[in-house]
Amino acid sequence: MSDDTKIIFVGNYKGGVGKTTSVLNFAEHLAKKDKKVLVLDLDPQSSLSEILVKNNGAVLKDLEDERTLNYVFDLNINTIKKYKSMKLKFNRKIIQRYKKDGFQYDFIASSLFYRDHMGLDELAIKMEDTMEYLSILKNYLDSVLDENRYDFVLIDCPPSNNLITRSAFLLSDYYVIPTILDGISSNGVAHYINTINETYHMYCVHSNDFMLAKHYFGKKPKLIGVFCTFIRGQVNYNAATKELVDTLIKNCRAEEIHFFKEEINNYIDIARSTEIGEASKARNDYELLTDSILRRLEEIQEA
Repeated sequence: MSDDTKIIFVGNYKGGVGKTTSVLNFAEHLAKKDKKVLVLDLDPQSSLSEILVKNNGAVLKDLEDERTLNYVFDLNINTIKKYKSMKLKFNRKIIQRYKKDGFQYDFIASSLFYRDHMGLDELAIKMEDTMEYLSILKNYLDSVLDENRYDFVLIDCPPSNNLITRSAFLLSDYYVIPTILDGISSNGVAHYINTINETYHMYCVHSNDFMLAKHYFGKKPKLIGVFCTFIRGQVNYNAATKELVDTLIKNCRAEEIHFFKEEINNYIDIARSTEIGEASKARNDYELLTDSILRRLEEIQEA
């Protein structure tokens, strides 16, 4: 795997904050900057996969099982449980190319239609809380990155804390958090940041195998920043913004917190564009945010 590849997950335990929309937009805007991008869909609902597969002229329910992340996890789980000496290899066809005028990027789909609707959440239940299971996603991703050069891997994380999600936390270099502005969401963002830190410490600091886990997964993922979505122009968010800032400073390490001034407005064009698998042509909210994320990454790396 290239040391230049940046693995970033987009997550929040609250649903409906724009995670999938954000991943899709980040992928497009990075690709338009001539960055090689791979997208992974870890959400059992497979919304991102459904959008991308559909706009490739196919239907997700007709996608062969062998071309899904579900298949990767399913075979690895069974191999760990029954046939530890077997080594698995997966067909390159699992990586699909999403192509539009002026840009392209790769993605690996998950499917809620896999083996009679066995989603990633059901597969996660079959996993045990050991290094063997936690390493499934990293082992597979490493094999992909050994054969393909990517500048960015973007992971759409579900609003859950199962073993598949934890494995994404551990293998990633960075993460970003979309949120809406309300009191409940402020506490949720703080909880999410603390859970990621606690997950890393659970396996890479305090476990019996902490030396192995730390060597294997590397450093704790760094928060690139928090950004706000579904902003409505006629609403005054000053109080909500202050509450979010105060909550995070109070409950998280202050040096970890970065707020992006760029906000994602609640424009219907952004939602409609997401449905057809592309960034909004009428609004540049995500384009400006992507530029800011790239600048923030440079700051983190230089620090």
